Amino acid sequence: MARFQPLQELLQIVVIAAGFGAAMAAYRAQYPDNFGFLTSDELLLGYITSICTFWVVVKLLEVSRTDGILARLIDEFCMGTGLNLLVDAVLNYFEILTRSLYLIVVGGLFVVVLLALVRTLLPGRKDRSRAGTLMIGCDPILYRLARSLPQPILGVVGSAASCPPDVAFLGGDDRLAEIIAERHPLHILAARDGASRAVTSVLLDQRLTGMAVLETSGLYEKLLRRMYCRGTQPMDLLVSGALDANSRILAIQAVYTNLLGLALLIVLSPVLALTALVVGLFSGPGPIIETTECSGFQNIPFRLMSFRTTRTGSTARTGSTGALTRVGALINRLHLTHLPQLFNIVRGEMALFGPRPVRLAFTRRLTELMPFYTLRLFVKPGMIGWARVHMPRESFRANELTEIEYDLYYIRQGSPLLDFEILSRTLLLEKPSALATADFALPAH
Repeated sequence: MARFQPLQELLQIVVIAAGFGAAMAAYRAQYPDNFGFLTSDELLLGYITSICTFWVVVKLLEVSRTDGILARLIDEFCMGTGLNLLVDAVLNYFEILTRSLYLIVVGGLFVVVLLALVRTLLPGRKDRSRAGTLMIGCDPILYRLARSLPQPILGVVGSAASCPPDVAFLGGDDRLAEIIAERHPLHILAARDGASRAVTSVLLDQRLTGMAVLETSGLYEKLLRRMYCRGTQPMDLLVSGALDANSRILAIQAVYTNLLGLALLIVLSPVLALTALVVGLFSGPGPIIETTECSGFQNIPFRLMSFRTTRTGSTARTGSTGALTRVGALINRLHLTHLPQLFNIVRGEMALFGPRPVRLAFTRRLTELMPFYTLRLFVKPGMIGWARVHMPRESFRANELTEIEYDLYYIRQGSPLLDFEILSRTLLLEKPSALATADFALPAH
């Protein structure tokens, strides 16, 4: 099967090239005058840049068929187009090349449509020869994750006691190599404590042949895009070098997040001023902006700013202290309550992207319960974050463990591409999936 890999790579490049070529043809047909101003060098360099950039994203997002086709195409379009725009901004800054937004966006759209058609009409050889998921041992979380895969579960190898009642038990560890040869699984999933030395040797051989072999934590991270912290010893995470924030990435993010924060503060200054005026006039006595002591980068406290939305005094006329005012309810509905956090960003206390800020007292208590909670302080807290785009707002307090799993994933995988995905999902108001919000602390029934 390895000899077909170059042909698959070539086909992928041809499809991407065809997509951007179709965008150029459509641009020429719709805007002939604008197209006439483009030189042949600009067209060729822009065409090659678009192909290379999009191909890099497709390769980075290439997974072993564990995510849905539609989700994969959406990710490819968003990240491929986003990276193309970033590259275009850099080239434009150095006056090397200026490309049309039409060619970038429409080209990306054509590419994902063609990729979808090719993947549907020409499935890979591996898909025709291999099918199904083989499990080495079983635990409740691995079982639920395996059931969410598009491939059927072939059975369990290892201990019959760990085998769910609706899954076939195929035999002991000594039959693993024989079962793989008979069943030809597409995936092999191993429970955290389900692999003996003999099994590990067989799995290593399978990895060398290109087989997708995943352990519970690896599959959990790949499917849910959050770190696996359930049943993990705190020391395993505390000493893990994989969770150290990349200083270069942090430096790059600090530049554009501060620039974006300042730009947003300038653009939204009329909204801030009007909201402050309304709060001052109609919310009764009290400060216009409230501050809360929160844990910042490396656990340095800072004062989080937000508009006051509740009453500060108790009278017969105004009502009880802490009650939401009418103006406060409107500000909440319009999502303006946390707009003053832009000042925190400009002051360097927060970032535009990152884990949500948490009160200092809550951080201390949660660190006592989950020692690895302090790892989320490796980056600055943010106005919008990876956890917020995956979890309903009302579920944060009830699912602190799930939230920190998303936060740790962001720390590990943090990059401008991930920040762009957070921004796009926030602007599109994308609802979290049922799998993303599932409570994996409970055993499956």
